[in-house]
Amino acid sequence: MEKKKPCPRLLDYLVVVGARQPSSDSVAQTPQLLRRYPLEDHHDFPLPPDVVFFCQPEGCLSIRQRRVSLRDDSSFVFTLTDKDSGTTRYGICVNFYRSFQRGHHRARGDKGGHAAAETASDGSDASSGGPPSSVLSPPNNAESAATSGEESGKPGAEPNAGKSPQHRRSAAKMAARNRNSTLTSLCILSHYPFFSTFRECLYILKRLVDCCSQRLTQRAGLPRTTQRDTMWRVFTGALSVEEKGSQLLADLREIESWVYRLLRSPVPVAGQRRVDVEVLPHALKRPLTFALPDNSRFSMVDFPLHLPLELLGVDACLQVLSCVLLEHKVILQSRDYNALSMSVMAFVAMIYPLEYMFPVIPLLPTCMASAEQLLLAPTPYIIGVPASFFLYKADFKMPDDLWLVDLDSSKVIAPTNAEILPPLPEPEALELKKHLKQCLVRLTVITQKQIFSSENKALASMSLNTQPILNLEKFQEVHEMPLLPPRTRQSLAFLHRVQPPHLRQ
Repeated sequence: MEKKKPCPRLLDYLVVVGARQPSSDSVAQTPQLLRRYPLEDHHDFPLPPDVVFFCQPEGCLSIRQRRVSLRDDSSFVFTLTDKDSGTTRYGICVNFYRSFQRGHHRARGDKGGHAAAETASDGSDASSGGPPSSVLSPPNNAESAATSGEESGKPGAEPNAGKSPQHRRSAAKMAARNRNSTLTSLCILSHYPFFSTFRECLYILKRLVDCCSQRLTQRAGLPRTTQRDTMWRVFTGALSVEEKGSQLLADLREIESWVYRLLRSPVPVAGQRRVDVEVLPHALKRPLTFALPDNSRFSMVDFPLHLPLELLGVDACLQVLSCVLLEHKVILQSRDYNALSMSVMAFVAMIYPLEYMFPVIPLLPTCMASAEQLLLAPTPYIIGVPASFFLYKADFKMPDDLWLVDLDSSKVIAPTNAEILPPLPEPEALELKKHLKQCLVRLTVITQKQIFSSENKALASMSLNTQPILNLEKFQEVHEMPLLPPRTRQSLAFLHRVQPPHLRQ
């Protein structure tokens, strides 16, 4: 068997997915590719157009404005497997709701004479692969963006300047009524399963963009509700910027520089050399470490392997594992994308040293056309689907040889004509269940300790409740963030600096 060559890139792509013109009608829209890095495809791995459906499996939702907190963020993992080569790429996705004001995503003018030239760059959708161009490769059709002085940061541009307090309160209430939230995704695609570390990179990027918008608001002296999503509208292509001297454009350029330096991070050598990536100043966060185990040892598992035991219980988990070993078709479903994809990968890892040779899809999007046809495959498989999958595929007839595992209710539903699974031999089965219950208790305690630990956030980021990254709130308090040049050190460790943008007051 020919040994596969390791990918020379630590990260393949970083993409932003959402709706270019969010709807205010609380309906699901087709996800679109809003921005991508790099702009060009890799010759050995073009950016798959279907990635937008995996980032937002049930479509791009827009909801009525409500208070958004870190608890509203969700993160999960999916895989993309090449049917010809069998190569698996991993997607690490962070989903969140960002606010938008109705009318901000359409070109219009207001009564005060302020031009609102906020147009999408080219109107292309994900299928054409045409997200807005990177600022580092300036587009030819960039529009001027002079909306209420947001780019210039001039306090005098406030539309309610000189108005009475009562008029201002009325205007603020009107703006709040017109403000909705739309689902947005940040996603990293990679050949390497560094789930927790890539997830931290995405949360840091999100906070960098958030901080840019907050600082713009502070500089302009405007209410936070007026301008808090300015940088996100630029970053997602809803707002074009042409003024070369504007602080908004400068911040965007430095954020993109941060992204490109992250993409240039070197790959660790399995069992020989690790890579330390400094994404924030050391005072705020220690460098992120990437390391691969020796190829002769266990494969890398960067997620809680005991998650199916915790969700299903020992008896039901062993029942599903028996279905996998006996080559039955197994479908897992859950409302939680993270629990779903991790459980599918955990069942595959549990059969070590055996290797599962059939299709494995940790997350099959509901909104992807004809996705249900994959369930008609004649071969065994393990596939994870959102809880809404079969509700939206009402005309689809479920195969009569399919085992359905509901992670939300901890139930295993056997097919109508299924043969009874053979019982595990005794007394070995009793001993196995005893040890698994002991392991489950210990691993659950360890996980809880690590969730609340200030040192290790790996398992915390994989838990069902997303935790904020420690120390990142200090980023907002820093007035001057020096942009250090990349520095590498070749030895046992490989240090690669990916400094944050230089955000000036």
